[in-house]
Amino acid sequence: MKQFVVCLLFGVLTFSIAADASAAGPRLTKRQQAIKRENERKAREAARAEQRAKNNRIAKTNERETPVVEIEIAPVDPSTKSDVLRSAARIDEIIEADLARRGLKPNPMSTSEQFMRRVYLDITGRVPRGRRAWTFLASKMPEKRSLLIDHLLNQPGYASHMFNYWAGILRLNDTGNNRLYLRPYNDWLKECFQDNVAFDQMVYEMLTAEGKTWENPAVSYKLRDKGMPLDNLNNTVRNFLGTQIGCAQCHDHPFDRWTQQEFYELAAFEGGVRTGTPPKATNVPDNKLVNSIRAELEPREGNRLRQFVNANRHQVFEVPYGKLKYPFDYVYSNAEPGDVAKPNVIFGETPKLKPGQSRREVFALWLTSKENPRFALTIANRMWKRAMGVGVIDPVDDITDDTEPSNPELMDFLVSEMKRLDFNLKEFMRIIYHTRTYQRQVSYDGYDPAEPYYFPGPVLRRMTAEQVWDSLLTLSIKAPEAYLRPDDTQYIAALDLDADAGRNEILAVLTKVPDAQKAMNKEEGTQKYQSVTLRRASELQQPLPAAHFLRQFGQSDREIISEGSTEGTVPQLLALFNGPITHMMLEAGSVIYTEVDQAAGITNRVRIIFLSILGRMPTSEELAIANSEIRQSKAAGYGNVIWALLNTREFLFIQ
Repeated sequence: MKQFVVCLLFGVLTFSIAADASAAGPRLTKRQQAIKRENERKAREAARAEQRAKNNRIAKTNERETPVVEIEIAPVDPSTKSDVLRSAARIDEIIEADLARRGLKPNPMSTSEQFMRRVYLDITGRVPRGRRAWTFLASKMPEKRSLLIDHLLNQPGYASHMFNYWAGILRLNDTGNNRLYLRPYNDWLKECFQDNVAFDQMVYEMLTAEGKTWENPAVSYKLRDKGMPLDNLNNTVRNFLGTQIGCAQCHDHPFDRWTQQEFYELAAFEGGVRTGTPPKATNVPDNKLVNSIRAELEPREGNRLRQFVNANRHQVFEVPYGKLKYPFDYVYSNAEPGDVAKPNVIFGETPKLKPGQSRREVFALWLTSKENPRFALTIANRMWKRAMGVGVIDPVDDITDDTEPSNPELMDFLVSEMKRLDFNLKEFMRIIYHTRTYQRQVSYDGYDPAEPYYFPGPVLRRMTAEQVWDSLLTLSIKAPEAYLRPDDTQYIAALDLDADAGRNEILAVLTKVPDAQKAMNKEEGTQKYQSVTLRRASELQQPLPAAHFLRQFGQSDREIISEGSTEGTVPQLLALFNGPITHMMLEAGSVIYTEVDQAAGITNRVRIIFLSILGRMPTSEELAIANSEIRQSKAAGYGNVIWALLNTREFLFIQ
């Protein structure tokens, strides 16, 4: 009976999951895991292509049939709940003892309304719908918070929201520079979060992948910085080791201990990595044949052919004996300009090159190792900040040897937990969400970055651009997760050419590629309401044009790491006042319109509106004002109340 109530409360589909850890066999190496994951990815792509073929028409509005799309999400492990609670309790002990030593008090516990809205936004990137919120708040189950956390971690929104977070850090871009096609990398990253791939494994694959982007999507981590290998190294260290060594690319760092020699010694591990066409490649067409065909075409057509063919030449490969030399203007006495830099790490001991290993594999293994003092620390600190709004070390990507955590004991424990969990980000976040610290009321009096923060509770934050967009879409569309980007399988098949490609096959790209693009554009058109594409932020173009709603609300242009903003602007006000997505919510057939229409009486309808937009019931004063507006304006009054609440600061902030 209890299981039935849980399923009824949260709409949870129960699955029978059989897992026998003892029968799993020996642990695969990271390289073997990479190969295994690549094969699994290709099998999934084939299955999804077949499924999309059956559901190739996506409804413009809720009046049309919702597409059938199954997104499999790796679930949390019910058997580890006791470990989760034990670790969460230890985090609370550390923080509360530290607060007591400092004469500080923790914030009061959040209300059910505050917790519910916060955990929906933090885990799935959107607000709860009105009826779902009402059901949760009405429940008397003592463990309902824990059940909600686990339920939301098992939803597609978890992967979508995690993708949005990393999109800004990794500067995801569908095309990159020089007409690259990098969208498969974005899809791969999303699948990693859906499958809950260990973070160290994900990073290892990004650093070691080879081939074309649609053959091995993780290569696009390198292709994103094509032609700028030293910049890519700087980004790698900043993203995954929390340290900025970019200044040492040109000279000894003026504010940290890094020397130019150390920078080049670290870069030497990847001295043989190249972005271009591998020598004697079998997965690209013959260049002489392509040039002879181009010579017979009109210049415009010849350039188009070159552009399409060159998409195959953008690859990552390693020259085994490739060297990195010090620059011609190197001025320090520890090396001469033009000398070959010898590989050496900046933390810990330099790994030894084993038979069959490349230098970049050694680098990737060192960087993602549990023995690396910065890798686990950086990701644990990043994830803590993602939940709490402030890192134990802040900023999270400018850590020096002199950096002191605001709570060293807490930082040490978070690092040990990340290692114990083998870099399982979902289980790590599950622990944080179960802490009393996370579930306390936010600190409303602001956060001074110049002062340490001791975590009496999370800090007050404005929604990210993606959270605003996905929340508005959730209140408009029945099943936002079911609306995916148009399938690019046909487009990739049209672009893909290998060494056996003959004259006719090469010429065919001039028609096949545009036809495939037109097919995607046509499908894109079926997913729009006015000018709005009805998909979650993670399923939209990466990045979006500057005039798009998401960019107006601070989404990054993906040129600089973590450049997104939550600052208020005039265009944001105009978008909420009179933008198409606001109008869409007020139209007959939207989710909020339907839920309000189905409620009995004015009072219950107003409650649904408040629960949908603010995640709480109205006060008696608010209820009286809303009732007065509705009686005066009749049916239009409901829309006026919705519109008014959307334009409050309370809607935009996460309490």
